[in-house]
Amino acid sequence: MPTYDYLCLKCNRRFDVVLSYAEYGARPVACSHCGSENVRRKPPRIRLARGEEAALESMADPAKLNGLEDDPRAMAKMFREMGKATGEDLPPEFGEVIDRLDSGQSPEQIETEVPGISDANSGDLGAMGGLE
Repeated sequence: MPTYDYLCLKCNRRFDVVLSYAEYGARPVACSHCGSENVRRKPPRIRLARGEEAALESMADPAKLNGLEDDPRAMAKMFREMGKATGEDLPPEFGEVIDRLDSGQSPEQIETEVPGISDANSGDLGAMGGLE
């Protein structure tokens, strides 16, 4: 049975009531603390799910990208968030790049040490996050 949140307008305390769908609106509700029937149902919290496009757009906010190329750990965090937002399987190189960024390695060091990584990203590791 559903649980409904109420607020007592007499004692200002919150309380829950378990009611069946048939009982809701038909059965009077009284405050479990003071017994008053002067109560109001609190609206439930609503959670909005954002689509993949909206999530990626918010990550591509220029204010969030400012100075990112100078902070490998922040870049790794952003890449990780982008990977989760897409929900797609990413190539193993992506995970290696993130691990190296997380350890503080610069994009330039990664490009020289990971064979073929710059070829896969148009010659620029920064292109992975749209940083070129």
